[in-house]
Amino acid sequence: MRSEGGIIIDVGKMEKNIVIGIEGGGTKTRAMAARVDGSSIGYAETGCSNPNKDDRAQENVREVIEKVLQAAGAGPDEVIGLCAGLSGLESEQDLAWAADFTDVPGISCPKRHVNDSTVAHAGAFVGEPGIIAISGTGSVVFGINEYGRLLRNQDYKHYAGAARHLSYECVHRIIAGCAERGDGSLLEEVLSYWGVSSIGQLNELGAGGFAKSKYEQMRLFGQMAPMVTRAAAEGSPLAAGVCMQLVQALDVGVRLIGAGFEADNVQVAFMGSVIRDPFVSHLLTERLQRNGAKRYRIIEPRLSPPAGAVLLALRECGAPADEQVLARLAME
Repeated sequence: MRSEGGIIIDVGKMEKNIVIGIEGGGTKTRAMAARVDGSSIGYAETGCSNPNKDDRAQENVREVIEKVLQAAGAGPDEVIGLCAGLSGLESEQDLAWAADFTDVPGISCPKRHVNDSTVAHAGAFVGEPGIIAISGTGSVVFGINEYGRLLRNQDYKHYAGAARHLSYECVHRIIAGCAERGDGSLLEEVLSYWGVSSIGQLNELGAGGFAKSKYEQMRLFGQMAPMVTRAAAEGSPLAAGVCMQLVQALDVGVRLIGAGFEADNVQVAFMGSVIRDPFVSHLLTERLQRNGAKRYRIIEPRLSPPAGAVLLALRECGAPADEQVLARLAME
């Protein structure tokens, strides 16, 4: 393998007939090309694929397909299966724009379009029942139970919160005068981040919406989240309280979905920059392991989300996915 312009190139011999798996999130879109035996032969990344968050979402998805084909040294006519997990795909109506996003000339294979949480679940559990809790750029608690039923927290009108929500709550509490003596470093860092010198100026910035556009506002708050989790770990009472609020919502979300499982022991995987932050992950793991109607076992995902998309692409075109194939995908 070698890297050219951010694209990973396989210089070895490549068999024809490949599949492409895409994980399109709110920050970046990742694509993996693999042979039908599970061997990864190309990888590429572009920007956000959610049309609700980025005006270039369509271009980013089409570009990542072209880049991963280049990385694999393959032509579009060699693709026999494609699965795209796209953030923002929430209903039957969304399938129209999703299909348009992957409409790259020369690719005429079976395609499957799903939400990005579906490919994350496929990677984490490779077909077994389980719950995946995602909190990063976006957020969802998503489960597939023993009977193959899909369960999502938003269907219950529950939402746990993502990176930007963590930052919103932090900034709102600062403006509201909730900062304590132990929050000095956090306060200083937040003011510097927003380019102001006082809470009064931060208040004025907030009254104007914080940024010129909705997308810019979401981006800025999303990028601020590591500041909050780091401050919580360092002892800031305000940041710790904000993180605990998010953890409590995630805990409820997991248990809400867990109620739809028959088993008393349920597997749970964490994905996303916020939920996998050591401070947040530790708090949530502790809460989930407290006494309750069910026991939740935290596991590491078996495959990455792009590899999970490849797995679904293999199934879409009828290619076998045995343990050897899964072992190769895990090496991605």
